[in-house]
Amino acid sequence: MSTEHLLPEVAEILDAANEYRIEFCRQDRWVGYTAATKALDELDDLRNFPKNLRPNNILLVGGSGNGKSSILEYFANRHPILASSEGKPVVPVLKIEMPSKPDESEFWSLILWALGISHREGDRAAHKKRQAKSAMVNANVQMLALDEFNNVAEAGRATSDLLAAIRNLSNELRIPIVAAGTDKAINALNLDPQLKSRFEPIGLPRWRLNREYLGFLASYEQLLPLAKKSDLAQPEVAKALFAMAGDTVGQNVKLLRRAAAAAIETGSEQITVKLLAELNWTRADAWQTIAKAI
Repeated sequence: MSTEHLLPEVAEILDAANEYRIEFCRQDRWVGYTAATKALDELDDLRNFPKNLRPNNILLVGGSGNGKSSILEYFANRHPILASSEGKPVVPVLKIEMPSKPDESEFWSLILWALGISHREGDRAAHKKRQAKSAMVNANVQMLALDEFNNVAEAGRATSDLLAAIRNLSNELRIPIVAAGTDKAINALNLDPQLKSRFEPIGLPRWRLNREYLGFLASYEQLLPLAKKSDLAQPEVAKALFAMAGDTVGQNVKLLRRAAAAAIETGSEQITVKLLAELNWTRADAWQTIAKAI
């Protein structure tokens, strides 16, 4: 049986139990498509930039499910916590996720918890602010990554105080910030022109049925432990996938995972147009149509 269509480490598990192979399909995998690779290069440049009085920042902007969080997570994992020659911690990237309706007090708590610092969440924001800044200095945090930054726009009257806290934190510690969010993240920054002026936006475009998309499919096929080659980048299969998943990375990955699991369960061992047609699948943009039909 030829396994040339798979990466060596993936081919090794073809003889494993179906349950294990399905679980393997469902795990997060990184495929470095062009937009993501360029974004990572920009983030690396930002992290290596000398400390300035007014640090530069980056805002990753994209539609829901279009890879923002995955890029931020991959970037953070690529720069794990280290120890200096004196044995002190070095945190290259401190990543937190903004909650649905954040405020300044919760922001400081998130930083403290991310650094493993126990504290009383009911303490005043000013007290937690001092704790958080001291902890970040002691941990030698070099960059702050804020996922779901668009939620800042939902903070209501707390938005201004939260944005001012983020701006002052960057100023005092002289560390860059990378934020990720939908277009609402831009709306949030519009409320603080000083902070906005320090951000460089990087847009993550939606997928199109082009060479880039076909390359993504070909790369992802190598990560799916199927005994037979699916030729996902061939026009007929690629068109079927794009028609079902649409133009976001997240939905395409979700569909490929489900299709691969079905191929294992049915014993077909490959993703075909016929298998895709038989999947129980609803496009993300079809939810409204379904709701109206109820």
